[in-house]
Amino acid sequence: MSKPTAQAERPPIVVVMGHVDHGKSTLLDFIRKSNTVAKEAGGITQHVAAYEVERPSTRSGQTKRITFIDTPGHAAFQTIRARGANVADIAILVVAADDGVKPQTLEALQSIKGADIPYIVAINKIDKPNANVERTQASLMQEGVYLEKLGGDVPWAAISAKVGTGVEELLDLILLVAEVHELKGGAEAPASGFVIEAHRDPKRGLAATLIITSGTLRSGMTVVAGRGISPVRIMETTGGVALREASFSTPVQLVGFDELPDVGAEFLAFKGKREAEEARSAASETRVKEGKAAYIPEEHPAQFSLPLIVRADTSGSLEAIEHETVKLGDEHASVRIVQSGIGAVSENDVKAALAGSVQAVVIGFNVKVDPIAEEHARQHMVRVETFDIIYKLTERVEELLHQTRPKRLVEEIVGKAKVLKQFSSRKDQHVVGGSVAEGYLARGASVRVLRRRTLIGVGKIKNIQSHKADVERVESGSEFGALIVSPFEVVQGDTLECFTSAMK
Repeated sequence: MSKPTAQAERPPIVVVMGHVDHGKSTLLDFIRKSNTVAKEAGGITQHVAAYEVERPSTRSGQTKRITFIDTPGHAAFQTIRARGANVADIAILVVAADDGVKPQTLEALQSIKGADIPYIVAINKIDKPNANVERTQASLMQEGVYLEKLGGDVPWAAISAKVGTGVEELLDLILLVAEVHELKGGAEAPASGFVIEAHRDPKRGLAATLIITSGTLRSGMTVVAGRGISPVRIMETTGGVALREASFSTPVQLVGFDELPDVGAEFLAFKGKREAEEARSAASETRVKEGKAAYIPEEHPAQFSLPLIVRADTSGSLEAIEHETVKLGDEHASVRIVQSGIGAVSENDVKAALAGSVQAVVIGFNVKVDPIAEEHARQHMVRVETFDIIYKLTERVEELLHQTRPKRLVEEIVGKAKVLKQFSSRKDQHVVGGSVAEGYLARGASVRVLRRRTLIGVGKIKNIQSHKADVERVESGSEFGALIVSPFEVVQGDTLECFTSAMK
């Protein structure tokens, strides 16, 4: 019988969540005494990042570690935020005192509750002139978040991430919640945990940010994450400091994967490469037996599809782009990602754009365009565009979809009328009188003629009168006389459906 692994106190992994621009990154920024926000395009966090800080415990006085995960606030990163909650032990829900509960606040709250982890509310921006903590508390209560000392049991702190007010109290709360929940882990076993980010380093190759949730990762081991395998040779802190060993709750960057692991994938460490290869083969066989196949979008032959080739800096960014672009368009036109990958836009991407029946647009997010690719695109008039803010990318793709989709004839019903009397009928000209029931009838407009709900045909209003005077249109509730041109007779009791046609 194997000896059970000794359990030791484990530092908490904390995820910071909330609405965009409510100060999540600014809070971490203050805690770490660095400046991440200034480096983020548009002040919006575009990636999941992990940071480790130290803090003396108010109970024991011992210095304890806290690992923070910073999740993007923009709507495009909903999946990533949900994943962050699933990895973490404790969540901080940041709500701005000048803005209150917002849609992404509720979305973050749903992710936290779905992950079934304890959370702390940080009411931020109390330094703002229009801050109102009581109003923010009330808006949280309306959503079922009952704070401590206000009839509930959710710990909370009023803070200013900008100037640091209340941040010390918030850190003490995190350690208090961690101690109450008695987080434990075994340090002796080989490490396991989750991939929270993956990217292609232009100089060093495929790399991933890992959060260790159990065990210890040492130099000489081999890590399996999804289909990717990496020897533990280049292991660093998220700040770039080399490590030879890392234990639970520690975020590390590992360089040297043979395949880019999926963000959110579980990773396992093995003592040797052979064990790792066997584990990967076994996992692959399981996936085949389960019949796991790549998702192939359903094709609609009558629908126009704008093909995109997407290159992004990280797997998380790529996932967010795929999540957002699938929402664009309507039942007549949509966006389809035909090829995607991590790293700079290459000549092969431009060649792939030319290969389809409809020329694809090449989109780069936080990546450069290879000079050869740029020249090839210029020669063959392939559109290559780069972005550093997710919503600007989606706005541009939506604009391109509108520009490239084929024009189609769109008909709009603008009015309905009842024919009350036929005055004359000869050849293709018919004079009738009637009453407008809905909308309006207009001179020059087309009308469908229905008899007992059956379509007889389409005619045109050559002239229309109201109170014996020629007019341009007659509105709902008014009677009219009209000269209708049609190859069939228009009689008493018929329904006229007035419509307009336009190319859109």
